[in-house]
Amino acid sequence: MVEAAGQAVLAIDLGGTQIRAAHISPDLTLSCRRAVPTADEEGVDAVVDRICDLASDVRHQAAASGLPAPAGIGISSPGPLDQRRGIVVAPPNLSGWHDVPLADRVEAATGLRTFLERDTNVAIVTERRYGAARGSRDAVYVTVSTGIGGGVVVDGHELIGVDGTAGEVGHITVDLDGPLCGDGQPGHAEAIGSGTAIAREGRALVERDPSSTLAALARDAEEVDAALVSRAADAGDEAARAILDQAWIAIGAMAASIVNLLNPEVIVFGGSISVHRPDMLEAVRREVSRRAFPIPARRVRLERAQHSDDVSLLGWLPLLNERIADPAFDRVAAPKLEET
Repeated sequence: MVEAAGQAVLAIDLGGTQIRAAHISPDLTLSCRRAVPTADEEGVDAVVDRICDLASDVRHQAAASGLPAPAGIGISSPGPLDQRRGIVVAPPNLSGWHDVPLADRVEAATGLRTFLERDTNVAIVTERRYGAARGSRDAVYVTVSTGIGGGVVVDGHELIGVDGTAGEVGHITVDLDGPLCGDGQPGHAEAIGSGTAIAREGRALVERDPSSTLAALARDAEEVDAALVSRAADAGDEAARAILDQAWIAIGAMAASIVNLLNPEVIVFGGSISVHRPDMLEAVRREVSRRAFPIPARRVRLERAQHSDDVSLLGWLPLLNERIADPAFDRVAAPKLEET
């Protein structure tokens, strides 16, 4: 693959838990890192202000350090979103975000050309160009963290979809009668296997069994998160272990559906849960072997992301360099995506 010509970029990763930013030089060096809590409960305007402040901080530090000026800003965001118009449409894990013109607002505040892409689409670019999927023509990236998302490359091309929503693997239905997902629909993989889902089941366990190991680790049910459920499971809490087992099965069923649908060479798993729970990937391998067609199940490689901490940042180096001269990403001329 021919790499994009390299101008430095300023990359921002808008997550459900935190916002991260960094300057990326043409040699892939990340500098001037910044991170703050997302705190989306404070409202959209407060989060957008934090993004703009982070961008300004990174830009000023880079200039003070003698680093090359960034050609623009690339923002990785949860989807769904409209990449070409720079609008965050309605991400389940960011409350109150509906048709937010994020790229325009950040560009107006910073004076730098600003581009928007789904975080997992940036991640698959990172891992395919520089990481665990390097050299592959058919690859999928899956993040398992606060939510579950995905990015897809088919025959060497990023799969975007007519409405920009292709690759939302976390919303594959794995249980017809399962719990409601953040988008209001039942039984999605995200509703069972994400950090949010694990925490929900953990809180229910504490309420149901105050004598459990998990309850002993938490001062109250509201303190329970996925990390605490994992600690309890590792300490021998069988009910907590069952929560994780069910989550891993859901992710495995999702991965088997991906294998049957796309027949990829590799599925790369990233996100905080993938990083901290190696047993998840082992369970997913078992479920893919059990549920997917035998030939593609044997062919597919299941890998951990090589750039887990920076996977939604590094991909902006080639992406922004490609898009800054692409008229398709000129928001003044870009057509609105129509609902059908």
